[in-house]
Amino acid sequence: MGNYSIRVVEKIIVLFIAMIAGYIAKKGKFLNSDSTKSLSSMLVYITNPCLIVCSLQREYDKELLITAACVFALSVAVHSFLAIFSHFVFKIIKNRKERSVYTYALTYSNCGYMGFPLMMAIFNEDPQLGLFYGVIFVTAFNLFTWTHGVIVMSNQPKIPWKKLIYNPALIAVFISIVLFLGRIMLPKTINDGLTLVGDMTFPLSMIIIGSLLADMKLLKIFTEKRLYLFSLLGLLVMPAIMLVVAKVFNLPEYLSIVGITMCAAPVAANTAVTAEVYDNDSALAVKLVGITTLFCLVTMPFMLWLAEKIL
Repeated sequence: MGNYSIRVVEKIIVLFIAMIAGYIAKKGKFLNSDSTKSLSSMLVYITNPCLIVCSLQREYDKELLITAACVFALSVAVHSFLAIFSHFVFKIIKNRKERSVYTYALTYSNCGYMGFPLMMAIFNEDPQLGLFYGVIFVTAFNLFTWTHGVIVMSNQPKIPWKKLIYNPALIAVFISIVLFLGRIMLPKTINDGLTLVGDMTFPLSMIIIGSLLADMKLLKIFTEKRLYLFSLLGLLVMPAIMLVVAKVFNLPEYLSIVGITMCAAPVAANTAVTAEVYDNDSALAVKLVGITTLFCLVTMPFMLWLAEKIL
């Protein structure tokens, strides 16, 4: 591997072009709030599940299974730490809605829709292996968002088990694991068709984020000091902690880079949607998604450059 920062810069620029397209589409009224919601539904229920199934279409390999278990365990550890850390660090915020949004936003990064293409860029010798790492990492992310995440946003200690079970991403992971363990490879034509649909996930997700940014007054965002402090914490401090842990415990290179990249990703795009659903401060959520997405163009390459120097 190596040259992580250069590859990430190149890929982020590509993703930002798609995001700008979404911004222009919304400003030009080619997209409205209803069409953005429709695109989001298409992303969640169609393109992303197809992407997951295709990413796990690999020849059965015992070593790969062990690797997947390691990535999953890392993701569980990362999200457990972030959930606990964010719970205590934001206790000082008295407003419940604000506190919920900040807690959720720090715990859950855009490790899926932005993380997947970055994983493919970093592991450019085998992009599908990078995507494989990303999907396994995000599997734990989905388990946390539909349990801890819902509890945080709804402020009710009740886990929506039905929503967790019927989550399209988790269903796709389950199907993929069955195919992988059963050593079942889909016919090439079917796999190519699913791949074609799945590849729409990356531009679609950035177009949606761009359309969300179009609803914001960007100049006003840059005057809010609290957003800068949050960005510093989420985009630099958290991945720096992951970097220290990777160094101290001498984690394998692939595991270290997966962890650092995912921790350095901006706030998850679904933060705004979840806040809206549970009657929280969705305006704040959109601001956090927007400002961290803009700043990550600089912070992510920096963190990976630092990782190259230290690891």
